[in-house]
Amino acid sequence: MSSAILQKLNSDHKNIAKILYCFRAEIKEYEDPEVEPSLTQIMNILDYISTVPERWHHPVEDIVFKRLLEKHPPHSAQIRAVLREHEDLERLTQELKTAFEQVSLDIAVPISHLYKTAHIYLSRQMLHLDAEESVLFPMAEEYLDENDWADIEQEADVILESYDDAARKAYKDLCEEILDFEAE
Repeated sequence: MSSAILQKLNSDHKNIAKILYCFRAEIKEYEDPEVEPSLTQIMNILDYISTVPERWHHPVEDIVFKRLLEKHPPHSAQIRAVLREHEDLERLTQELKTAFEQVSLDIAVPISHLYKTAHIYLSRQMLHLDAEESVLFPMAEEYLDENDWADIEQEADVILESYDDAARKAYKDLCEEILDFEAE
């Protein structure tokens, strides 16, 4: 990948995928009545996903994909679908957070509902990452020129500046904590 923005987005995807695999491992524990999944770990994962991708990653992708649409590339319907998916995935993340918050407050939530919603969520997230990495990122690399990337970087800087050093460190630490927990 030639653009620093695309490299950053791809790096974000690697971290997001690792976090999603951790979420999958926690959800899988619901299959065994003898094992109690870590609600703290699940809430940490959902906090990470509802903050890092939704506040900083998706807005930068949206800038790239909207610029890409201006170039009238093939598969523009797929680009628009991915842009809509960002909103859908954010809504689904909030639904999951609410459901697990209810569990943490000892409000009865059917395990089957949690399990089904989590699996749908995981599938949609992984398909979303795959579509971006296999189709949209290569298309952006092909259709966007240096001037486009310079403009995109300026717009992205505004978003990324809201990701101050303290927030960056806090979410980097949270990512490491999540990954370390699963490694145990």
